[in-house]
Amino acid sequence: MKKTLGFLLFATLTACQGPAGDQGQVGAIGDKGDKGDKGDPGPGTTPALAALTPSTMFLGRTTVMQLSGVSTHFQSSSSVVFDDPAIKVTKIEVGSNANLRFTVDVGLDAKLGSHDLTISSPPTGGEAGAEDLKLKGGLTITPSLSVELGSGVSTGPTVNQGGLLDVAVRNLDYRDNPFWSQTRFAGPVSTIGSVSATSARLSGTALVDALAPAGALVIGGATVGPLGQTVYYSSDAADMASPTVKARAATELKFGTAKTGESIAEKRATNLYKFTTAADSQVVHLQFSSLGTGWNSSVRPIGYTAPASGKFGEGLAFDSWGTGFSPTVRNVLQILQKKGDGYTVVLASDQSGSMAHGYSVTAKSGAAAAMTSLKEPAMGDSTGSPLATIAELDKAYFGTDGAFDAAYEDDFIKFKAKTTGKVFVQISAVAGPNIGVGLRDATCSTVVLSTQYNRGGSMGIELDTKAGETYCLRLSGETAGTAYSLIISPAL
Repeated sequence: MKKTLGFLLFATLTACQGPAGDQGQVGAIGDKGDKGDKGDPGPGTTPALAALTPSTMFLGRTTVMQLSGVSTHFQSSSSVVFDDPAIKVTKIEVGSNANLRFTVDVGLDAKLGSHDLTISSPPTGGEAGAEDLKLKGGLTITPSLSVELGSGVSTGPTVNQGGLLDVAVRNLDYRDNPFWSQTRFAGPVSTIGSVSATSARLSGTALVDALAPAGALVIGGATVGPLGQTVYYSSDAADMASPTVKARAATELKFGTAKTGESIAEKRATNLYKFTTAADSQVVHLQFSSLGTGWNSSVRPIGYTAPASGKFGEGLAFDSWGTGFSPTVRNVLQILQKKGDGYTVVLASDQSGSMAHGYSVTAKSGAAAAMTSLKEPAMGDSTGSPLATIAELDKAYFGTDGAFDAAYEDDFIKFKAKTTGKVFVQISAVAGPNIGVGLRDATCSTVVLSTQYNRGGSMGIELDTKAGETYCLRLSGETAGTAYSLIISPAL
């Protein structure tokens, strides 16, 4: 009943509606409203650095890194700089305006810990200036060696400058850079004798540099990789097992004046000396005399030399030598190519020591000249065609680029004596390979003095020569590939 009534009412109203009228005119435009506030920038419009990969590196390494950004404008002309000058960017490759690849060289002297990166990109047209962005703490530099503590101790040992140190380190980079051949200590320490090395561990006895800074000692290492490249390693001075260096003044040697009353007073003790040359290219002759009863044919003064840097790794190992089975005087020759300080550390060959290991030492110096070369010609040298000839021995002569290319090889060098008197000859190499030097006549065929051999790093002979006469040195090596240097000096 209710639905019927509603329908009838709707029909009645519809029947009363008239036809639609004409459309009216458009009204006038209203007034312009006030300007609205500036909206917030859309997402991703503010340039920012996102990540650096990898984010960690070892000291002394080179790697390719990738830097990613958000709304950045990376270009080939962008510059990338770290907050440490020892961390260098050497090559940049642009993948896109938000992706950059670059090569990084981290020096051994780089600061350990986190480092900031800054990238500056020039305007691309819409910017008012360069796009300078920083990634704080983006790269962390870590040591590649950790120092082992000795048994039963909680801190590292204390050692003098120029002193001996027993040390063992672990290679933290052994996966990518294991220890290979010729592994040795490096940096402010130098290897003494042989070492024990696996891919991840190195142990042995080292010699601390003459000028190593007092305080915690950084231990360095080096190895030769399978492709012949040298890889370096370094520890952290903050390592709780790091040795501590104690400063000591080197005993000054005045040229021509004997230093008497010296001794290697204790086991494993070393004596440190310094002298100063006033000109470049000088030979220095150290002579040990007044040898105590602690020295004999098998126990000799040995040591290491260093230039002004005080780094024994830049000098030579030496084994003092003399005439006869148990010499009463022993000699060492070294060359200082730059004027200034030179250093020598002396110890007993068996690392023994007592008050009976007494001696006097005298240093003398004189002018020296470099030989043209000790490299063999393509066809090698022989008694009839010696490796080199010194027309007149008017001063000391030296060569640093000699090598025995084959096992049991001989090299021959002629020289003419300018004056009658003593001539000292010394051949030097790394300790280990057997090297020798002897004397022959002017034909290089007749033996005048039998060849003397040594594995201690150097061997020498003392000659009595006559003015105007020509002599021939025979240099001999047992091991192929042994590099050597040579000094020939008249008495100073």
